[in-house]
Amino acid sequence: TVDFEALKDLAERKRETGIAITTLGFGTGNYNDHLMEQLADAGNGNYAYIDTLSEARKVLVDEMNATLMTIAKDVKIQIEFNPRVVAEYRLIGYENRVLNREDFNNDAIDAGEIGAGHTVTALYEVALQGAGGERLDPLRYGDESTRARATTETGQSREMGFLRLRYKAPDGDVSKLIEQPIESTNERRADGTMSDNLAFAAAVAAFGQHLRGG
Repeated sequence: TVDFEALKDLAERKRETGIAITTLGFGTGNYNDHLMEQLADAGNGNYAYIDTLSEARKVLVDEMNATLMTIAKDVKIQIEFNPRVVAEYRLIGYENRVLNREDFNNDAIDAGEIGAGHTVTALYEVALQGAGGERLDPLRYGDESTRARATTETGQSREMGFLRLRYKAPDGDVSKLIEQPIESTNERRADGTMSDNLAFAAAVAAFGQHLRGG
């Protein structure tokens, strides 16, 4: 089978029987990175590009358990920013993972899988209200009633945003919902730096944006 849609259909049918497909890429030339990733997505598997011996060891040895053992499937993340705190925002990357708003509660919509020991990072670039980083014209209307719960008696905002996450157990068909407000805080490290994890993730994202000409 060489037709891509037929391959995706096969992967989607097999995942319903508990069979996942993981794709590994090698070489260059007519290599299709997008096709390989989409095929793994359709088959509830993982995708990796092997360009060095160390990358092969990382994927096929160090992270093998995480690749083969799924602990949560169809994981979806939805975040709502408080407009009193955040003027604008954008998700960095994940263009092929974006879902429609109404798909968040639809368990029939396929989403990503998380393996044992895996972590997933979603980075947002935000422009805070009054900070001068806005790039769009402000909206004229807002829903004040829903903001009251996130505001202190003195008018300060308690929350920067609201996070909603859905996931299914590896053998389940009905998703579970986790909701968590993101508290607004002005606290910073004493030396003004960010955490090592955030610094590394931000550096990777910035380099990716540079490669794409962003």
